[in-house]
Amino acid sequence: MIQLAIDARNPGEYLAVCGLVELLGRIDATATARWTRRIGLVPEIPAAADVCEIEFDLDEVKVANELAVALGDRCAWNAVTGSGRVPLPNAIGRWAAGIEVLIPRCKDVVVIDHWYERAFVDSGEIVQRYSKGDGKSRWKFWAGQQDRNKGITGLVLDLVDATASMGEAERLQDLITFASPGSSRLNLDAAATRSSIDRGISANDAAASGGGTPGRPCVELLAAVGLSAFFPPRRIGESAPDGTVGVNRRSFRYCTWNPCAPLSIARLSARGVEVAGIEVTRREAPIGMMGQYSYLKFARPAGITEESSPNGELDEDDADD
Repeated sequence: MIQLAIDARNPGEYLAVCGLVELLGRIDATATARWTRRIGLVPEIPAAADVCEIEFDLDEVKVANELAVALGDRCAWNAVTGSGRVPLPNAIGRWAAGIEVLIPRCKDVVVIDHWYERAFVDSGEIVQRYSKGDGKSRWKFWAGQQDRNKGITGLVLDLVDATASMGEAERLQDLITFASPGSSRLNLDAAATRSSIDRGISANDAAASGGGTPGRPCVELLAAVGLSAFFPPRRIGESAPDGTVGVNRRSFRYCTWNPCAPLSIARLSARGVEVAGIEVTRREAPIGMMGQYSYLKFARPAGITEESSPNGELDEDDADD
């Protein structure tokens, strides 16, 4: 058994652990996971921490290093575009239906595709939406013209390159704690993505001064895996009015669970689905806005809300990615 200590109020860290549970569950079908609380488990978090305990029949050092190498290897990543599957660098700025990563010992490729709800064909081209409001995912946190229009594929490529600088990992916890200055963000890690109010200075001033919190590329990549696998997109109908599991307008709802559950039950429990014998603790993380960018804030117990933003709904982007 391994124990991963995080702050479950941070939806990015929580989702990163879900991503690890997903990957480990694919490698070892007997793997199970549960959440609890521990004190002084790891030096990085001396106080009480939320802990995900994962039981599996694997060597932690070996699997941690395999994951670190794969996540930081450009050759392990591809994007599925309108013209087919291409290496990630070849898809920068293009529409992508999904991003794939090949993890050692996983039977199938791991797909990241959280950022859109639906896709359409318009004049022979695949597009994310016909018009404003169509196919707009609650998880498309980047702006349409971001960073020379690099889009999701360019952002992920930056995170892959940043992860490559980590080198070998001896523990799975190392994937959570590794930080890299200047790495891109998918805006899932609440500890690294702060508003100007939190920082005390504007985003432009922070960039100019080289300030700001170092990004955690592994957390962002693993969180994208967890988000795609545990809270899948493209849900249509009255039972899913916001299109994406776990999202209600400007809030992301998620759960920790106990006792141990296999991967299939863990996915359901994370979404708050009632499963006999499983108890869940519910949380809600507000989705904030910085200009055209969305980002996740720290969560609170479910049912406790903050005052609504004057902007109301998420802004629409001017261009597809």
